[in-house]
Amino acid sequence: MRLLQHILIAGCALVASVVGAQAQEHIGSTALARNDVTRESAGASAPLVTGDSVFRNETVRTGADSNARLVFLDSTNLGVGPTSSVKLDQFVYVGESNGQKMTVNLAKGVFRFTTGVLDKKAYEITTPTAAIGVRGTVLDIAVQGPDTRVTLVEGQALVCPRRPGVSFAQQERNCTKAAGGIAGAHCDCVELKNVGQTAQVKKTGSASLTSNAVNYAFNDGGFASGVLCGR
Repeated sequence: MRLLQHILIAGCALVASVVGAQAQEHIGSTALARNDVTRESAGASAPLVTGDSVFRNETVRTGADSNARLVFLDSTNLGVGPTSSVKLDQFVYVGESNGQKMTVNLAKGVFRFTTGVLDKKAYEITTPTAAIGVRGTVLDIAVQGPDTRVTLVEGQALVCPRRPGVSFAQQERNCTKAAGGIAGAHCDCVELKNVGQTAQVKKTGSASLTSNAVNYAFNDGGFASGVLCGR
């Protein structure tokens, strides 16, 4: 009986260590953490400082007059402005599950997203109201209440409203069909091709161009220039 108890305890410890390893899956590092920056995972919160690793499923938050800059394994850069929150949802790199995928969920605040070396279709950015596909891109993104604004700094992007039961891939296909003149095809998204263009997605589910551009550098306290190395 005592031997059985020891085996069960050891088994539980092994399961716990595996779960812990999965929860602490390294996906990048913190290139900058200025002032009040925290990390949250499984209900626990701790300070995030420059040089710290970041892990899948963590949420990174910044306070007022605070900034963070995260660099992921594929050299993707994410600048996080003041009073912002982002969840690092998914990172599947070459050799893992035979695929490539990076998904981040921008909950609120101002961000700069710069793609790394994964395939262009590997990247997807979500907000409470928008889904964004990038094409070798630098984007400034503002999530304020129910609205999302996306300004193209470099490259191309497709900005779509999030719709229950409809994937971003489906919306992208609809836009491709509509651009090809296929009868009945309709595109609900906004394609950004020219530097400085800004798309806005509202809570109502509408996406359109706007002149109200996002300027991440203004919200970054002057730290945005010269540090984003991914493309």
